[in-house]
Amino acid sequence: MANDGKKYVIPRPRNIYNFGVALFVAVGSLCYGYASSISAALIGQPSWYDYMGLTIGTPHTNAILGAINGVYAAGGAFGCVFNMWSSEKLGRKRSIQVGCCISIVGAAIMTGSVNIPMFIVSRFIMGFGIGILVTLVPLYQSEVSPAESRGLMVGLHGVLIGFSYSMTGFITYGCYFAPYGQFQWRFPLAVQLIPTSILLAGSFWLPYSPRWLLSQGRSEQAWVVTQRLHASKEDPEDAYAHAEFRQMQSQIEFEKAHNAVGTIAQGKLAFKQKSFRKRLGLGFLVQFGNQCTGALVINNYNAQLFAGLGIKGGTPLLLLGIFNLLTVPGNLFNGLFIDRFGRRRFVFTGCIGIIVCLCGEAAMTAQFVEKDSTNRIGLGFGVFFIFAYVCFYSSCLDATMYLVPSEIFPMVIRSFGMSFSIMGQFIATVILLEAAPTAFQTIGYGFWIILILLTAIYGVLVYFFLPETKGMTLEDISVLFGDPVEISFEQAMNKQTGGMDTVGGDKGGAMELVESDVAQKA
Repeated sequence: MANDGKKYVIPRPRNIYNFGVALFVAVGSLCYGYASSISAALIGQPSWYDYMGLTIGTPHTNAILGAINGVYAAGGAFGCVFNMWSSEKLGRKRSIQVGCCISIVGAAIMTGSVNIPMFIVSRFIMGFGIGILVTLVPLYQSEVSPAESRGLMVGLHGVLIGFSYSMTGFITYGCYFAPYGQFQWRFPLAVQLIPTSILLAGSFWLPYSPRWLLSQGRSEQAWVVTQRLHASKEDPEDAYAHAEFRQMQSQIEFEKAHNAVGTIAQGKLAFKQKSFRKRLGLGFLVQFGNQCTGALVINNYNAQLFAGLGIKGGTPLLLLGIFNLLTVPGNLFNGLFIDRFGRRRFVFTGCIGIIVCLCGEAAMTAQFVEKDSTNRIGLGFGVFFIFAYVCFYSSCLDATMYLVPSEIFPMVIRSFGMSFSIMGQFIATVILLEAAPTAFQTIGYGFWIILILLTAIYGVLVYFFLPETKGMTLEDISVLFGDPVEISFEQAMNKQTGGMDTVGGDKGGAMELVESDVAQKA
């Protein structure tokens, strides 16, 4: 009865409230995107180098830049580990609030930094908070979204990340023309405080995840949230909400038989069971593999790349803003159509397009950049391939990398699995961003070739091992990995529309029927 049985090319949320919840929590995506790309903007501000006593282009400065990015990613990895505990113990909502508080502290210290050690410490703290947010935003979105529009809802995560990336470029470009001094880089850093404060303030009105409430035995609250999230004019008797609630409750009760209570128990279970290990591997692969395409390398060292292609002054910062602005329509395209065409097609198509772009960039770097050529056509094609890259990445891979791990894990290990997967992104980021400045300086276009090979390997692994999950509920996805499902959504829907007394009944009656059904099966 979802959307009255109609199939749309572009999926439609069941109600404005459901869409509004997914959209507002994506403010956390703004926090992540802005914090992750701010170092790229600092690289283009000469006043920051002068204040910190750094000389542009020296091995020492390159090492410092690598450390600034690497420490941020390391903090993110630790944030993921913390989230394995907090998202189960405190819940998704409270953990998001903890992530906001930590990020606010990190942003405040970063804005007031007076030397490199202070700046590096602030980056670690910021990374820790962001590691919590970037894990929980798509996880929360997936748990409050109906199956037929989950790609759209989680896709909002990617859209707002892209928007925040472009904000970084345009804000720092504007500050470039301010009087030479600290304002040029302190103000862009201070902007990090805005989205985190908005999310923290507004989060008190967000509902708890209904699946987390059920896992805590708070069934009545879970039903109220589920009904409100899935209410629809075409479904006045809440048949869809009843069916999903029935399936969620049955599956969670079934999974509790594993007795995986606590972070350590979840971790042991996740690695003990073969099907769970496969899910962990796929989640980690998607996150690690996406970064191996060079996304954050290009974004974080964008200003340097454009400068190497002969673009000087404040123009690299302007191009950084335009480069990141392109990710907004790209991620929007992904969110609108991925539920129609599927996850596998998007990832595989993106890998092919990115390989072509990286090959072109490697060729332009070898023939023109490394030979100090002034050939404007060759250098122009170098710029073209960078912009072509972001079109493929944002439309095919960016949002998808969060959608896949947010939906492939069962509730019994979902928070652990999602956190473990996102760690893959931060581990890859530490490796690549630490290595990139030195690699570009020493092996030049050879670094592009390494990224080409890594992208090709990623594409092959996705082709052979990633299952298609479009249109399936979070509980039904277990079938793809050979795990039992206590009751499928179709079965729950058939029971709901087959004349059972929950249809049109009161909330309490629905709750009692679901609970008795689970008890009989037990």
